[in-house]
Amino acid sequence: MPSSPPVSELPPTACADPLQALRTATAAQHAQLDAQLAISRPDASLADYVAHVHALAAWLQALWPHLQMLQATTPGFDFTPPQRLAALQADLREQPLTAGGPAISWPLPGDGTLRLAAQALAAHPGQLHAVCWGFAYVVEGSQLGGQVLYRQLAQRLAPHPLRYLHGDGASTGARWKLFIALLRQHIAPPPAVEAACHGARTAFAALQSHFLEPEGMQE
Repeated sequence: MPSSPPVSELPPTACADPLQALRTATAAQHAQLDAQLAISRPDASLADYVAHVHALAAWLQALWPHLQMLQATTPGFDFTPPQRLAALQADLREQPLTAGGPAISWPLPGDGTLRLAAQALAAHPGQLHAVCWGFAYVVEGSQLGGQVLYRQLAQRLAPHPLRYLHGDGASTGARWKLFIALLRQHIAPPPAVEAACHGARTAFAALQSHFLEPEGMQE
């Protein structure tokens, strides 16, 4: 499968609505990532889920400080719910109980994600929060995808509880609507929209790199 183009080479998005701009800017990356996910295959196994969780944990930890920056300036929305990382940790601990064998170690924040995030922020020194909104767009959007995967995998991978995929459960849609309402309030001027699109493309590229080349996947 061909790799994604460097984030800096992707075309800018000229769209008045931030949500539509973000969707357009990340459409190709989103489709490519969905196509390459082992966990979305019909024969996905518990081992695939464990690898998926490990990659997400490294990626999300690297983005966490940037989400916390939004948390400090945007009341009314929890960008860093503690149960998210806790669910990833619990899912990794659960693996030997449901499939046998030693547990997979908890990863460090992903070096690739840290590097790409720093580059995106450096490219928009006057729009740091907008870049972080782009990171958050991918993180929050992944929760919607997690609901789809949970419905596909819950029975097949039982008794593993798939805590991270379950996420907020029935509240996921309402959380997404609130996030989008806040996004539209905070990301409106064209420079902010473009910075957010760069952040979102960066988050997708970083996540894809974790699935292609897992870091620290050791027993």
